[in-house]
Amino acid sequence: MTSRRLAAVLGVLVVSVLLTGCVALEDPERETDEPDPAAVFEGAYVYSEDLEDLRGVRRVEMTDGNRTVTEVLRIERRPYVDERSAVIEASDPIVVGNLYVSNATKNWYYYPGADVAKHFDPAEAFDSEAIRSSRAERADEVRNLYDLGYRGTDRVADREAHVLAVEAKNETVERDVSLIVGDTEFVLPLETDDPRDEIDVVEQRLWIDTEYDYPLKERLVYETPDGERYELRMEYESIAFNVGLEDDRFAFDPPENTTVEEW
Repeated sequence: MTSRRLAAVLGVLVVSVLLTGCVALEDPERETDEPDPAAVFEGAYVYSEDLEDLRGVRRVEMTDGNRTVTEVLRIERRPYVDERSAVIEASDPIVVGNLYVSNATKNWYYYPGADVAKHFDPAEAFDSEAIRSSRAERADEVRNLYDLGYRGTDRVADREAHVLAVEAKNETVERDVSLIVGDTEFVLPLETDDPRDEIDVVEQRLWIDTEYDYPLKERLVYETPDGERYELRMEYESIAFNVGLEDDRFAFDPPENTTVEEW
């Protein structure tokens, strides 16, 4: 796979839903003091009530073992509406500086290289509690599609995280190459008419913060029919919770002479 194709694979389609569901694997040898895998997985949908906001740096990489394409973002969030994320490093330099800002009444995408800002104004203001409730319901609805296995704890960004193995219960779900990243699912298209006919997910793991129930890392390995393996990984390099973010972090005014368009 060329670097161009790797970059195309990492050039993701962002969908405002999560990986659809799970059910816990029955493991007779699992110690009783270990957390229930399905309960841990809910951290991909609904975070701890104690989580007020966060600031961190998140790296997303796609590699074939020889070449790697990367995108690094600086992220600030207040669940479940307010967000500010900026690309600070990338294999494709044209995307460095791209900015996304959202709040209850407006969403902005700003592309400084093109001097273009696009905005979306919802008909009604987004409500954080309503979104939280909707995400919890979604998690309940789709539990039957995946099996989960608890794999202990690990350290990510100097924090303790639960580790879950995720396994699709049928071939159709298994061949959807997707990455859980908190409140977003990245679906990666391959250069094929039907990527589900061409790849097999051979490993997928998720790391959830033990204190705030927030996804800190995910690793996905898939294989092509000729045996080539590719790895997709999302990981927070640093993260801090409850840092006291102010409202102005989630507001955006386009610079002078920027072309402003409706999104």
